Amino acid sequence: MTNTLFSIITIFTLLSCKAQSPIISLEEPVPDEIENAYYKDTNNILNPFVGTWVLNDGTKYLKIVFEKKVMVNTGNFYEDLLIGEFQYKEKSVELANTLPNLTDTSITNAYDYSIDGNYFKTNQTPFDNTSDNFRMSLVMVEPNGCVSDLDVRVTTVNGQEAIEIFKRGGIVTIEPGEAASPEPIIPGGFYFLIKQ
Repeated sequence: MTNTLFSIITIFTLLSCKAQSPIISLEEPVPDEIENAYYKDTNNILNPFVGTWVLNDGTKYLKIVFEKKVMVNTGNFYEDLLIGEFQYKEKSVELANTLPNLTDTSITNAYDYSIDGNYFKTNQTPFDNTSDNFRMSLVMVEPNGCVSDLDVRVTTVNGQEAIEIFKRGGIVTIEPGEAASPEPIIPGGFYFLIKQ
């Protein structure tokens, strides 16, 4: 009886351990996604990007607000995620403004924001004159449907906290019979934005 009770307790303990979701650092290379895992920002690598950032050079105005969402359900696993919205003007004419999405309570899916991601890179940087290659790789969807990649790194400009962005033009993926992707509203290139 004692052996049977011990066996039942042991089996129950092993099964309950298997049912727990593993917590995996965003920085840990994982070849395949693990179902029900939580890819957590254990070292707060997303935190330096959180905030309001502005470029205003007299011709172009770009404001980006980044927030951190924790334990976002992807359907297969959970992850911490950097999300963002933006406003863009040229010569004081507003061409896009998605900032109201940040306060829109009807948005329940973190992937419905204009900017999202949590993938970081440390090699083959597009940024010149830097020995620090750490940057976030994000995806931006503009209101017209144009999709672009953003490389974003934290830096300093004239003693002020800043981010530098490298925006690749639009990602063009045209399948046979599909219409061409829309042109980007925000031109591709490098941008410095100062923390507000």
